[in-house]
Amino acid sequence: MIRRHIEGIVTRTRTRQTNGFLEAINALFRTAKLKARGWAISPPSPLVVFLLAGKLGYKINPHAA
Repeated sequence: MIRRHIEGIVTRTRTRQTNGFLEAINALFRTAKLKARGWAISPPSPLVVFLLAGKLGYKINPHAA
């Protein structure tokens, strides 16, 4: 298994980067999908993610939490 993933292991030790940033973006998309639930036509996902990430206080679905 180590032989198959040696390139990723070496890259990780050199750069010290994790996938935390990508996980945070993924969480924004999941939140956007939850907040847009119940709409017949949901707003475009990137727009909703930008609204949530910018903390503009805009409610997409007033009935959602």
